[in-house]
Amino acid sequence: MTDEARPSRENDAPRNREIVRHIAFALCGHVRRLRQEGQFVPSEVVERAAFLSGLVSVRQDAPAAAKERPMLHDAAVPERLLVTKGEAAQRLCVSVRTIERLVATGRLRQVHVERWARFRIRDLEAYVDGLDEGAGTDIGSDFAVQFL
Repeated sequence: MTDEARPSRENDAPRNREIVRHIAFALCGHVRRLRQEGQFVPSEVVERAAFLSGLVSVRQDAPAAAKERPMLHDAAVPERLLVTKGEAAQRLCVSVRTIERLVATGRLRQVHVERWARFRIRDLEAYVDGLDEGAGTDIGSDFAVQFL
């Protein structure tokens, strides 16, 4: 192919993304068909299909509106005072069920905003500060005693 017939490099990026999208779609379909037929699918193929699917789903360019009107400053993100049960579980690296048990046993306070249960960040911090070295076993033992 001559240089004149070859598209410029800046035009290659959208075309390459489209090619990768097609390859990911075909490979994922192939893996799905093999699994439906009960055939063995090598883990490397599954990993590459997942990688390509993830690559395709990532936004490559900024939205047109962002290009037209760049932000002049970073918007300040206020520190949150309250979190949901799921967010509290994430922050403490425990399950939602563990959060529910801590509330039920009175070891963790929750507050209500209108009808919604929330947790104060400072209450989560106070709970963590009050833990001792053997506190991890206390949760399970409290739970076991309740149901024995």
